[in-house]
Amino acid sequence: MERRLKIKRIMFLASRRASNEMEVLLSKVLNNLDLENMGDEELDRVLSLVSMNDMDLRDILYGFKEPPEGLRDLVDKIKRVIA
Repeated sequence: MERRLKIKRIMFLASRRASNEMEVLLSKVLNNLDLENMGDEELDRVLSLVSMNDMDLRDILYGFKEPPEGLRDLVDKIKRVIA
């Protein structure tokens, strides 16, 4: 997927959540991540994370569930933003 479209997809998925709480949380996170200057692999990880359903994502971000392989660094970065 083209880089610009990937960023738009991330922003779209973050703003169209089933729960308002997750929309607010992801909005805060994405405002603090520099998506424009991220590498393609890191953008892929962000896209993978925002593609998860709200319940799984919430459990991962609040530490009730382990993040999928390859997403721990991103999840730790997000936890620092929302702390």
